[in-house]
Amino acid sequence: MTIKSFTALCAVTLVALVLAIVAILGQPRFETSDPQKALVFPNLVKDVERLKTVVVRHAGETHSFDWDGKKWTSRDESGYLASREKLTGVVVLLAQMAKIEGKTKEPSRYARLEVEDPTAKSGRGRQVTLIDSDGKEIANVIVGKRQYNMGSQTSNSYIRVPGDPQVWLASGEMTPDMALADWLERGIADISPNLIARVTVTHPNGEKVVVARSSPESPAMVVESLPKAQQAASATVAEEYARILTAIQMDDVEPAADKPFPKDKTTTAVIEGLTGASFTVEMAEIEGQEWIKIKAMAPAGGAAKPGDSGMIDLSTDWGKIVADVNARTDGWVFKVPEFQIAPLKYRLADLAKKA
Repeated sequence: MTIKSFTALCAVTLVALVLAIVAILGQPRFETSDPQKALVFPNLVKDVERLKTVVVRHAGETHSFDWDGKKWTSRDESGYLASREKLTGVVVLLAQMAKIEGKTKEPSRYARLEVEDPTAKSGRGRQVTLIDSDGKEIANVIVGKRQYNMGSQTSNSYIRVPGDPQVWLASGEMTPDMALADWLERGIADISPNLIARVTVTHPNGEKVVVARSSPESPAMVVESLPKAQQAASATVAEEYARILTAIQMDDVEPAADKPFPKDKTTTAVIEGLTGASFTVEMAEIEGQEWIKIKAMAPAGGAAKPGDSGMIDLSTDWGKIVADVNARTDGWVFKVPEFQIAPLKYRLADLAKKA
């Protein structure tokens, strides 16, 4: 090693050491420790049987979610389905959360660890409260910054129990989302494009776009409604119609009664499955946002068996698909990203190859 390279290495090492010291001295003063690593909520495993409501507060916002024994619903969105995975995950994490070490009791240091009052608009702490069927709290905690563990995939969190000045570093990583849509079941439908046989889109002016499989034996979709003298702009444009209901997710939801669709501005698509099931999608642009309604219909004569259509033999339970979609969409309208329903805006002129 040359003198020059050795000097450079020493300089880098010195800078790293200084940064490490600054980071250590900058940490809130250690005051107490809990060698037993006691659970923050030791009775939660037992009390969770009485759980009725989860309330999340942050920066002056409050979201409430209710459990009826089968599903979670959002009180803020008129009872729309909330994410079971996310809410159950929060409850499980609280039940497993254990104290690692005490940090500070001084309110002046709360903001630094983001465990200050979450009801203040400037507060960055996230308060999670679990309430039982009698309206009593069974757990209540303010969750602050995460502490990342070098070389580990897990992280810890700074927490504070309201009414107790002590801040703890606790096991488990929990940063509850505060955008309401992130707590809801955002998936509306997820139907494979391979299950779609035909799509008919009717625009407000009566213009129709029809896209269908070219033959029972071919999986390719073609634009049937183009004049014979015209060709499709691309070989894949027709395939976009088969993907309209594939992994479609909403950004917002409202009761259908609160957001009527103007008839003169509503585009309607009838999406037919291979075995006779169909999905009617209505789309309207309201205040610059795309909103949709969806209604599913089972095959005539009941749930068709795979292969009944004579097209492609698929082991698909259309009865369950239809029931699941209607359970999610009945009585609701959804704001969706434009790219997910872009084909509903295409006109025949957009689909034809330009001269």
